[in-house]
Amino acid sequence: VLPEKLALIDRSEAYLRSLGFRDLRVRHHGEVARIELPPADFPKLLEGNTAAEVARTLQAYGFKFVTLDLKGFRSGSLNEGVVK
Repeated sequence: VLPEKLALIDRSEAYLRSLGFRDLRVRHHGEVARIELPPADFPKLLEGNTAAEVARTLQAYGFKFVTLDLKGFRSGSLNEGVVK
């Protein structure tokens, strides 16, 4: 993973933590940021203007699209599409 991508992921995750989210991952898929949160945190992200603010902020960081993974937070999900 390129240092620029890691910095973008770290910055995005730090921003989400500043909003009170604890267990999370931001996955980098080119122009797409895929946010993984525990399903119990979905309402917190989707209430009020939070989702719009998150999308705006991550787009300002450099992502074109910002998505929420409906499967929720899980370790190793980046490798789910890898065939062994």
